[in-house]
Amino acid sequence: MDRASSGFVQDESYAGHFGTYRHLLKRLLDHDPAMFELPPDALIADIGCGYGDLLGVLRQRGYSRLLGVEPDAQCRKAAQEGGFDVRSGTLTDTSLADESVDAVIVNQVFHHVDDYGAALSEVRRILKPDGLLCFFEPLGTLTRRGMDFLTFRTPLRRIARPVEIRYRVMILEMETGLYPKWLAEQKTFHQELERRFERIWWKRGWFFQFGKYRRK
Repeated sequence: MDRASSGFVQDESYAGHFGTYRHLLKRLLDHDPAMFELPPDALIADIGCGYGDLLGVLRQRGYSRLLGVEPDAQCRKAAQEGGFDVRSGTLTDTSLADESVDAVIVNQVFHHVDDYGAALSEVRRILKPDGLLCFFEPLGTLTRRGMDFLTFRTPLRRIARPVEIRYRVMILEMETGLYPKWLAEQKTFHQELERRFERIWWKRGWFFQFGKYRRK
């Protein structure tokens, strides 16, 4: 396991396991970015875009000014083959220019970094004045705690393929320590968030939280 100086942590095998897991997530937790009601002409950056799935949904919704940032070469290549402009970078070091994008979407990436303040400062840096930050992230709900118990502390994964797929992805996140840190430090994250951004709305679901914020 390699901990980059940027604070982004990703096991070499994570992308391969997530390649399977993402199809399960899509079937069970189909979060449409249309909920953010972004302007149709907005330049949108998907930070940590993975295989480009969310970029594909945005394109289907009529958005044409799209770019992605992704540290994993396997994911980045797949997204580029889908016709997207995807650059190498991380949530704490996107390599994008100051005040260059209208909106940033972060889809389950904040819980992969250990310095929330650095990540949020980087997002704020690349957003234009009054630019928008939109995110989907895990939330420590009763439903999620129940699923974590079934995934890690019972033999269910040996007989239920979806649970086994989740286990293979989540065990890598557990080993970094960042997933439990994220669930335990929600107050810290939101304090750092609201130092830099103004809340437009924040919502909670069975497993995830959703937020739309404006750069201060």
